[in-house]
Amino acid sequence: MMLYVRHGQTDYNSSNLWMGSIDSPLNKEGCIQAENLATELSGISIDKIYSSPLIRACETAKFVAEKQKKSPEIVILPGLRERCFGELEGTVKDEVNRKNLALYAGVESEGEFARRIEYSMSSIDKKGLILIVSHSAVFRCLIEKLGYSTTPSLEKIMNCQVVQLNI
Repeated sequence: MMLYVRHGQTDYNSSNLWMGSIDSPLNKEGCIQAENLATELSGISIDKIYSSPLIRACETAKFVAEKQKKSPEIVILPGLRERCFGELEGTVKDEVNRKNLALYAGVESEGEFARRIEYSMSSIDKKGLILIVSHSAVFRCLIEKLGYSTTPSLEKIMNCQVVQLNI
């Protein structure tokens, strides 16, 4: 079984800013969210955690691993990093730039992003209970482009929300 969780909150999230490849740590609320997530998952035995290399995901993964009875290995998968939003990174998100991502310099194309995520997912050892700690755009790509579904059914994932990922 695979579980998916989005990292805890950062200052960029709380300010509604494009973050993408900016390596921003969890803020105070994000640490509380990650601690609560770790407590929620402490009653199940996670065999392995796969994480984005970005600090916000790694910190979330470490919170979870530390509360497990048998500390699972954390595998950093570079391909699970957030989509690059180029010149938008650090600016306020709005409906105009959300709908016109392809018009901005340096934004990773949907096709390149989907191929990166698909390749990363194919490299995951799916034996046992797996936790993937990543980002909202990665989640949307899995659901909208790569044919995954979730239990419970979701289209959008909140910070530190955990769902079962179905292939």
